[in-house]
Amino acid sequence: MLSFWLGLRFLLGTQDPAFVVSSGSMIPALNVGDIIIIRDGGTFGTLVNGDIIVFNSPYSNNRVIVHRIYSISETNNLVTIITKGDNNPSPDGWLVTEEHYLGTVILTIPKIGLLASIISPPINYLIMGLLLLLIFISELKRIEKKPKKEEESNKSDTL
Repeated sequence: MLSFWLGLRFLLGTQDPAFVVSSGSMIPALNVGDIIIIRDGGTFGTLVNGDIIVFNSPYSNNRVIVHRIYSISETNNLVTIITKGDNNPSPDGWLVTEEHYLGTVILTIPKIGLLASIISPPINYLIMGLLLLLIFISELKRIEKKPKKEEESNKSDTL
């Protein structure tokens, strides 16, 4: 399990590749209890309006926020991002910089985080890790099946 977690961190280029959504600010895109998987790997420079990002609050590094990019600007070689929760009436009152950025949401697993929030640590982390491992394995199997089907159709085309 530890090697899976370390491998996931390496592949996705971030220390913390998974989070549980804890507020309703991103409803309907993300709901309380959804697990989100993020990647970084130097992606800050490739962000565009509309991306959903995860970042440390500019006011407190103890608070992680998941919001959509509302606008991006650059002044004196400093890129700043204004974010907004989909369910919030107005943009956030802070500027997100690269130092706050943790990653971009690449996958959402609905409601699984509710189970993890009911069970106390460290058991909840093990459950989340096992679920992520199962999802990862099923995705790999799905990806492996695609080329085989294409090969079979190519073979039947040549016969």
